[in-house]
Amino acid sequence: MVDTATFRATFPPILSAIRMAGDGGMRLMFDVPETDMPEALKLLMWKGRVLRVTIEPDRREDSGDSSKLRF
Repeated sequence: MVDTATFRATFPPILSAIRMAGDGGMRLMFDVPETDMPEALKLLMWKGRVLRVTIEPDRREDSGDSSKLRF
């Protein structure tokens, strides 16, 4: 089993996509396109575990416009 998951995602266009938690933490919500779902589904195996998360812009996007990401 591979211990990494790499997939593209965008923040959904809703106010609650990035929320500050009452305990000082944050809650993030992502939209993942269907084409990247097999990788994203790996997260289900890691439920309840502490994860190390690295996020970077997808360099393949020409203008950085997330609207080009098709769902």
